Amino acid sequence: MNNHPVRFFVSVFGFLKQPVYFIVLLNFFFISCKHQQKIALHTGKCILDPRSARALTTNLKSNEFHFDRLNAKFSAETTIDSSFNSFTISLRIKKDSIIWMSISKLGIEGARVLITKDSVKFFNRLSNNYFKGDFIFINKLLNIPVDFDMLQSLLVGNSLPFYNEDDKIKSGVDHCQYTLGTIRKYKLRRVIGKGKELDDAVQSIYMMPRTFKISRLLFYDFNPNRSLDASFIDYTQIDSTQLFPLKINYTIKAQKNITIDIRYTKPRLNEEQSFPFKIPENYEQISYKEKQ
Repeated sequence: MNNHPVRFFVSVFGFLKQPVYFIVLLNFFFISCKHQQKIALHTGKCILDPRSARALTTNLKSNEFHFDRLNAKFSAETTIDSSFNSFTISLRIKKDSIIWMSISKLGIEGARVLITKDSVKFFNRLSNNYFKGDFIFINKLLNIPVDFDMLQSLLVGNSLPFYNEDDKIKSGVDHCQYTLGTIRKYKLRRVIGKGKELDDAVQSIYMMPRTFKISRLLFYDFNPNRSLDASFIDYTQIDSTQLFPLKINYTIKAQKNITIDIRYTKPRLNEEQSFPFKIPENYEQISYKEKQ
C-alpha cells in the first residue's frame, strides 16, 4: 500500500490515508443521546395511550421512508477515537441494490465508493489504491456486524431488522416517546448500572407518537462489548406524504470509538441515476492479513 504523503490532500483528507478508518466510515454512522428529540409535555407528564408491540410495529412499518431512488448530499463531521475530520458526501441509492458515494472536501474528490448486496468497493485518490471485498470480510476486520440493509436503513431513518417475533418485543413509553425493545427499559438500566452482562444482544427503538418516525435506535452487545446509538432529527417533508431526517447523529463503541454527525441538503426522490466507478489501472489493491 502506498504510504507516501501528498501534502495538500493529506491536509484535507487525512483520515482517508488510513484504510481501516475509511472502511469504518463506509459502514457506520452512530451517535450519543445528547441530541435526542423530545415531544411536548403536558403538565410535566406524558399523556400517551398504551399500545401493544404488534400495533407499534405495524405503525412503524407503515410510516417508513419509501423510495426507489434517492439522490442527496450531506456534510459529515467525524471523530474516530481522538481524530476529527469533516467532509462532504454525494449520495445515490437505488433501493435494495446500490449505494454509491463520492467523498470530497473543498470541492475536490478524495474517494469513491460502490456498495451492493454482496460487495464493497472503493478507490482512494490520495493513496492511489483501492479495495474490493464484502461485508463478511469487513465484519471480521472490525468485529462489528453490518450488511447492506443495515447501512441503507441507517442512511434514511428506517428500522433495522432487529425484530422478528412480536411475542419477544416489549412495548413501552420513555421520554414521552413510544419504545419497542427486546428488554424492558428499567431492566436494561439496571443491568448497565451494575456493570452486568446479558447473554443476548439488546435492541431498542424510540419513535415519535404522532408520526411513528424513529427518533433513536439503540443496540447493545455485551459479548463482545460493543454498542450502537443513532438519533434521527429534524424530520422534513420532501414530497407530499413522506418525512425524511435532515440530521442524523451516530455513535459506535467497539474496537474504535466513533461519532459521526451528518446534515443532509437537497434530498431528491426518484430521479435518473448513474453510478460511475472505474478503478484507475495504476492503483494498488489493498490487502489485509488476519491477526494470528
